Amino acid sequence: MKRALQLMLALSIISMFLISPVAAATSQGLEWGIESGDQWNFDFTVKEANEDDFIEVLYFESTGGLTTIPNILTDWVSIPNPTFDITWENGSSIGFYGLIFIFYFIVSDTFVVPIGNYTLLGELYEDSLYNGTIYNSASYWGMQLNDFEFSGNTLDIHVDYLKADGMLAHWRVTSENVTITMTRQGLPSFDIVGFIQDNLLLVAAGGVILILLIIICAKRK
Repeated sequence: MKRALQLMLALSIISMFLISPVAAATSQGLEWGIESGDQWNFDFTVKEANEDDFIEVLYFESTGGLTTIPNILTDWVSIPNPTFDITWENGSSIGFYGLIFIFYFIVSDTFVVPIGNYTLLGELYEDSLYNGTIYNSASYWGMQLNDFEFSGNTLDIHVDYLKADGMLAHWRVTSENVTITMTRQGLPSFDIVGFIQDNLLLVAAGGVILILLIIICAKRK
């Protein structure tokens, strides 16, 4: 019985430090988290003062460009830029509404980023020509640009990607009279893997305490 508990303790501690989504593809830990042919739906909304809200669903499909990531990345522009087919949910072209993505490309040039090393991505982004600041949480990573002057309007722009796969999760543009939002459908309410990775020491300590309690209880029986 004692030996079995010791084995359980050893395996539990080892498993805590093996938590990782997938093996790294580059020496810097970067790889693609999506594949060509993957599909997503986004809720797209434009709210304008004294106007009816424009609410539609945008359909994204990865069509290619997921080329090999350089083993050593030294600048943001060297990250390959995958391609996407973007249509309304019914398959029709988004037409002139595509121009609205001008406000997206002010802060980012891509709808997907590599996963595995968001610290490095943050450094590369901050050294790039973009003026946004890094947004980083347990589940999402992205950019925020405040007080951007555009044709006499002041804009706040937010873009973030789901850390689990690197694909766009949220895009929001706000001004005095207009708010544009694009939110990916099916986003997790709580990313347990992201939480564990960001709080590994806390989770490991809690796991050790739990196992010790199990051992103490077993000895008392």
